Amino acid sequence: MRYPILSLIGGASATAGVATDSTGDKYVFAIPFKCKVRKVFGIVQGTSTNATNFVIKFDKRPTAGGDGSRGDGDVGAITKGASNRQGKMLYEIPSTAVTLKEGEECVAEVTTANGDACATWVGIELEYIPEEPTNNSNMVSA
Repeated sequence: MRYPILSLIGGASATAGVATDSTGDKYVFAIPFKCKVRKVFGIVQGTSTNATNFVIKFDKRPTAGGDGSRGDGDVGAITKGASNRQGKMLYEIPSTAVTLKEGEECVAEVTTANGDACATWVGIELEYIPEEPTNNSNMVSA
């Protein structure tokens, strides 16, 4: 049986992707259900032929809002080279299975800036994994 697939996409505002001209956390995806990561991606809005590549890592944050056991690119990473990639999707499919659960986050972090304000939408594609709430310690009845 195939389960639903959902893409979560984020940017700096309703009309612009995240800036890649500086390093740091750029977007946080709150995970709504237990899921398998199918792909991480970036859709390049800006034009840039800067010789420095930008690198965006997608980190698993097991506790929402807490960096105590945060990963480093463990969900995936994308790199844009010196070529202009405006309007292209850069993606990575994880080589090993990555599972995320409710209450966790995936943080898109620019770890190498490219010197140009090359706006890029960041995203993750998730495949739903069915789970009973009583079997998941991250789900608490309110």
